[in-house]
Amino acid sequence: MAKKKRSNRPKPRPQAAKLRVDRVDDESSSDESPASNDETAHRDEIAKADREETESHRDEGARAKAKADREETESRVAAKGQKSLPQARVTRDTLREGPKSRPGKKSKPWSGKPKGVDLVPEPRFWFGFEVTWAKLVLARVVVFSLLALDALLQIRHAPRYGAGDFNVAQLGFLDALGPGRVAYGACQLLIAYFCVLAVFNVATRLVVPIAAVLYAWLYFGSQLDSYQHHYLVALMLGIASFIPWARPVDAEPGTPVRSWAVRLLLVQLAIMYLWAAISKLDAVWLDGSTLGSQITGSLRSVIDGTVGFRAASVMVIVVELALAAMIWMRPTWIIAAPLGIAFHLGIVATGFEIGLFAYVMCALYILVVPDALWVMLGDGLRPIGQAMQKLGDRPGWAAVIAGVVVAIGLALLVRLPNALAIAIATSLFVIALGVRALTRGGPPLASLGYAHAIAIVLWLVVDRATTVAVDYYRFWGGSQRRLGDTVQAEAAYRKLVQIAPSEEVGHFQLARILIATDRADEGIEALHAAQRADPKRARAFSEEARWLAAQGRKPEAIAKAKDAVVVDPSDGDARALLDSLTGAKPAPGPRPAPRPDIDP
Repeated sequence: MAKKKRSNRPKPRPQAAKLRVDRVDDESSSDESPASNDETAHRDEIAKADREETESHRDEGARAKAKADREETESRVAAKGQKSLPQARVTRDTLREGPKSRPGKKSKPWSGKPKGVDLVPEPRFWFGFEVTWAKLVLARVVVFSLLALDALLQIRHAPRYGAGDFNVAQLGFLDALGPGRVAYGACQLLIAYFCVLAVFNVATRLVVPIAAVLYAWLYFGSQLDSYQHHYLVALMLGIASFIPWARPVDAEPGTPVRSWAVRLLLVQLAIMYLWAAISKLDAVWLDGSTLGSQITGSLRSVIDGTVGFRAASVMVIVVELALAAMIWMRPTWIIAAPLGIAFHLGIVATGFEIGLFAYVMCALYILVVPDALWVMLGDGLRPIGQAMQKLGDRPGWAAVIAGVVVAIGLALLVRLPNALAIAIATSLFVIALGVRALTRGGPPLASLGYAHAIAIVLWLVVDRATTVAVDYYRFWGGSQRRLGDTVQAEAAYRKLVQIAPSEEVGHFQLARILIATDRADEGIEALHAAQRADPKRARAFSEEARWLAAQGRKPEAIAKAKDAVVVDPSDGDARALLDSLTGAKPAPGPRPAPRPDIDP
């Protein structure tokens, strides 16, 4: 019997066994219209499924070719520059890897577009904003240096925080969580420390957010800080946490660095200027009386003799509105930069300064000055920059350990409260950063040790070159004395006498506390120390005269009262005391007013 010829026609399959064919973009969609003949369309679909199943069993060479095609496509995308990748709302990993192949299905060359995802361009206003590396590094150094210095200068106000266990926060839920005296001083030391690390480009992704959180807690945690510019600084530090401060690989002064956070920082400054102008749209400002009450000296005469305070007040509003419109737009920087810098330097000239705010604002204008100037400056200073980079990039633990030892040694000389304890804590932090570098495959850089030591050097310089430490203990003693806490007041004044023996206030107030607590001998000795510290001030002599009179030693009291009048004839309190002791009638005419106790 003749064998029946086998047909090449595909054998129909049950409906449940049909392979679903996905339509992937335009390549896998059919060009044909819906089949008029259902059976023909059905056969074509089955044939296509069979071909795909056959192709899935091909050798590994086909798979390798598909992989090579995918890598070639990736290279072409990368060769087009960085403009295309950041503008897609998909991750770079997605673009590199492409869609995952199904088991038994041939991998197709990746076209750079994930299946089912449309690449939407990112807003260039934010994500396309670029500044040069020279501008960014200069802004980092200057701004964070000023913030570190400002934080240390604020430590003198720490004794006001938590006095009497009373606090009202800027945000209600922080009333019970506000900073006290110790916490405020410690946090300001830490903020200064982390800002110095940021200056040296040490772990900026870590230290800048920490500084921002600490600064925000100090501001929002208590209404004792009523300066609005501290609110602005808290916002600035929060935004700065997202700026790529780290040096790009092989960066040159003109290397562009893309950052939406820099644009946001400039927009924030524009909002500040806008609101400052709106808040001045008041009759009290527009008539010039407010500005006139704030400016004194020769500048007042200049304004009076030229435009007048009414016109000057209007000009301030116009300048602030102009800066609000221009500071965030690159084409207008050539106007905004000189205008803004002159505006803030003018505030400095008036003497109406609030901390270092005017200087911080001038430093922020580094981001507004056209890039070409900083690139030219960077090119000129390139040898110095390369030498510093080479020194800081040297690997090894030696510089880190040396920095820790030097820092702790210097902290022993710092008179600011809790400086030694915080120096030890930050040394542990530095060692932890070194260990972290080891886990990432290399030793820590020398810049870590240098920055750590220089941060403590800044503590020491500010302590010795300013009255911050003296003011701290003076304010602490005064606040506790007024609250009636003689124990803490005595501790504060003893510390003040220890660090500043030449300050009369420490000896005098300590003497009053000692005499009031029945330790007269020690108190009189402290009064004598106060008289030696400031021999032209009468109050220590008068205080001793009162004590002698209370002890029934009237002749000695009169002699000491006469000494008080001699050293300061203008002191009304000393004159009144002498008259009461001698029984003399007051001299005719107005008597000198007694000097109040103005010690804080």
